[in-house]
Amino acid sequence: MKESFKSLTWKQTVLLVSSTLFFAVAIFLIEIFLLVTDTREELSLTQRELIDSFEQPAINAIWALDDLLAAQTIQGILKVKHVSSALLELEDGSRFVSVNNGAPAANPEFFIKISSELFGDLKEVSRSLYRPFYTDANGNKELIGTLTVFYDTQELTSALISSLRFSLWATLARAFLLTLVLSVVFHRFLTQPIAKISEAIDKIDPESPAKNLLPVTRSHSNDELGVVISKLNQILAQFDTTQNKLRKMATRDPLTGLPNRTLLLETITVTIQRAKLQECRFALLFIDLDRFKNVNDSLGHDIGDQFLVRVARNLEIAVGQSGTVARLGGDEFVVLADSIESPNHAAELVDKLLIQLNVPMQLNEHTVHPAASIGIAIYPDDGLRAEDLIRHADIAMYSAKAAGSNQWAFFKPQMTERAAVRLRTEASLHDALENSEFLLHFQPKLDLKSGEVVGCEALIRWQKDGRLISPASFIPVAEETGIIIPIGRWVIEQSCKTIQQWKVKYNLAMPIAINVSSQQFQDSSLVPDIKQAALRYQIAPELLEIEITETSLMNDIESAIIKLNQLKAAGFGIAVDDFGTGYSSLSYLRRLPINTMKIDRGFVSDLPQESAIASTILMLGKQLDLSIVAEGIENEQQLEWLQKRGCEIGQGFYFSKPLAIDTFEANYLAANPNARETIS
Repeated sequence: MKESFKSLTWKQTVLLVSSTLFFAVAIFLIEIFLLVTDTREELSLTQRELIDSFEQPAINAIWALDDLLAAQTIQGILKVKHVSSALLELEDGSRFVSVNNGAPAANPEFFIKISSELFGDLKEVSRSLYRPFYTDANGNKELIGTLTVFYDTQELTSALISSLRFSLWATLARAFLLTLVLSVVFHRFLTQPIAKISEAIDKIDPESPAKNLLPVTRSHSNDELGVVISKLNQILAQFDTTQNKLRKMATRDPLTGLPNRTLLLETITVTIQRAKLQECRFALLFIDLDRFKNVNDSLGHDIGDQFLVRVARNLEIAVGQSGTVARLGGDEFVVLADSIESPNHAAELVDKLLIQLNVPMQLNEHTVHPAASIGIAIYPDDGLRAEDLIRHADIAMYSAKAAGSNQWAFFKPQMTERAAVRLRTEASLHDALENSEFLLHFQPKLDLKSGEVVGCEALIRWQKDGRLISPASFIPVAEETGIIIPIGRWVIEQSCKTIQQWKVKYNLAMPIAINVSSQQFQDSSLVPDIKQAALRYQIAPELLEIEITETSLMNDIESAIIKLNQLKAAGFGIAVDDFGTGYSSLSYLRRLPINTMKIDRGFVSDLPQESAIASTILMLGKQLDLSIVAEGIENEQQLEWLQKRGCEIGQGFYFSKPLAIDTFEANYLAANPNARETIS
């Protein structure tokens, strides 16, 4: 609950009253102490004087044994203030004469206790009386009696309290008068100026703070409050200057100087209004740079920033006066082409942009080959608002990226549904990892000469709501969103665990091959993840084979060679998957530390009619002393062709589809006497 506002004047008054009352009470307590002390001293002095004045008459009365004279003598003592009674005793202790002023008034018990504490030791005073003008031979006087005077301590206390009552009211009156005076003074010279400053602060316009500077009163121009106001005004002036700079920067990307998203939205909105009036079209191009993360990760962010600036300049050159180039952030750019008259015209502009973008860049000592994926949205066909056009062009860009590097695509309505499916799939993939919905199927790899099972390939499956989802449905989404990295890490973990379980359960060492995606291969934790998993499950490294696609290797060949050398040095097997579908050169292939090449199923499916590529791969593998695996074998004719050409290992539906672990174990481990023995 929000705390209610409390006036500074009210707080100040409460503080002053509290402080003044505290000090008033403290002073009053001191006054009580001093008054009690003075009263006791005065009483003690009075008692001595009283005894001195009545001593001789009392001696005369006792010596003459004149009780009437004695009574008259001590009767005069009762007239002294606060005396309650007097007593004359003879030398033997017998009473001679006594007088009193009557019984004391009835008072509460606590009052009696206070009186006893204050004056209990002064309640009575006595004086020994001696025979007049007589001293024996030893110089001693003869005792003839005793005079004792008693005081009414309750009456003393009552008189003291009466005296203090007036003092208390006087002290309180002074305290409240002082509080009033101080409150007025503080309010006039401190609280009121602060309140005016607060009112002035409320009137400050956040957009133009320097227009409403705080007022400085003459009475505070040369004190601390004046200094505070002066400093605040300086801050407001500096803030106004900074805000003007920020206002200019708010619409520009700080790195490239291009319009940012805010200015782009304003520009698109204005262009839409103009297009409505003129009944014309315009295009919006969403550009995402391909493999920009590789540049940042391998060359550093400084080179990455240089790269983005060069791309921005190239886009401005290519677009020229026919549109506006903006940067949304990261490696995403947007081109508003307001002079586009048709989709064909938009396609021509995109081709021109790609030609300009694909020019190699020299960044310090590095040569970078830019590439991009471009999505196209046309107004008004693909959206009537700026946000819709950007979103639809973004969706089209993802469609282009799925088709490969340097591709472009127009937005189509069905893409929106695909994008929604992709978002739902992305969320479900996160849940699948947390809920252990993934599992591995295993496809056997056979020696094509002997027919023995020599290994298997682990293939991920997603079991959701009682059904298996094909990897083709979720792997592309996982790769686009980066979830493929934790999924790949899970595959490594499960594969090592499975190898260890088979070793314990069947006393067999069955090699497992696992696929590593491009994003996972580029991740810096790949090699440590593989090594740690193998160490954790205590498996021989040669039992785990890492399959890398040819395209993944060619994205950054130098970095790929370093990682592969690290894996090979640790003893892991390395295979190039889908060989022949990429664009690697033989010079690079010779440098790659690989053990195995896999003939892509696309080439195997053409056998035996189209056999040129498969024959070349087999010949190349033999020359490089590599093991060759043919995948996707589906019929006997393909098998016979491969056997005749000396292909060592094969896999495919002709032998077996990927199997659940229980079925694979039953078919190929428990019942296969030819399985390899455990590697020691």
